[in-house]
Amino acid sequence: MQRLNCENFPCHFPGQDCSLCFCPFYPCRDPRTGGQEKDGSWSCKSCIIVHRPDVAEQILYALMKGETTSLVWKRLEELL
Repeated sequence: MQRLNCENFPCHFPGQDCSLCFCPFYPCRDPRTGGQEKDGSWSCKSCIIVHRPDVAEQILYALMKGETTSLVWKRLEELL
């Protein structure tokens, strides 16, 4: 899913899934995502993991089932 009129589009890569425009794991502080500490804040600029369509679908499904973000993140870490 993409919202082409988003002021930040495209923020990562062509074909990305924008369902998680606001990351439920922010700030993960996990450099394996491509994110980094920048000027005292966590920057997700290089993170693409939650924008992969297959991953976004898994995250949304788990959260809609009522799973906690920490449990979903634990599963997501296996993909990093």
